[in-house]
Amino acid sequence: PISLRAFVIDVASEVESLLLGKGLALTVQVPATLPRLRTDPTHLRQILVNLLGNAVKFTPTGRITVRASLVADGAVSAMTRTMAQRPLLAAGGDWVALQVVDTGIGIAEKDHERIFGEFEQVEAGSRGDSERRGTGLGLAITRRLARLLGGDITVESSLGAGATFTCWLPVEQLPTNG
Repeated sequence: PISLRAFVIDVASEVESLLLGKGLALTVQVPATLPRLRTDPTHLRQILVNLLGNAVKFTPTGRITVRASLVADGAVSAMTRTMAQRPLLAAGGDWVALQVVDTGIGIAEKDHERIFGEFEQVEAGSRGDSERRGTGLGLAITRRLARLLGGDITVESSLGAGATFTCWLPVEQLPTNG
């Protein structure tokens, strides 16, 4: 079991130098009142590092926000726009929505699912633009890790308007002593 707030603050401090190097602001909005999650911290750390790394890479100026909220059973469909984003979240139950929100370049709606494919890149830049080039595996791995944790990753974005990546984590009721 992990306390999500402490976990997010710890991971955010690991990528702080990347943010400072670009002059980006970071805000963490994770309430201490969220339930503790039973999850694999190594996989969750990799998910958050990948999402934060992408946010830094594709945000030339502005801010990145990490926020989390409890989403009650049945409310997930209201937070995800397309049916393509819902299948793995349709099982019901309560979820924690861990979001990385940036003010970056955004992603065209036609590319929202494609970016999760292996070796897929959108606006990767020229071969000489090493700041934006990558392998095209980060989001594919991130989604696989989220699914291994019983959740998923969704994206909301449009060109020029930044992006919000949501890692959906199932809330498993932990037994209480006594």
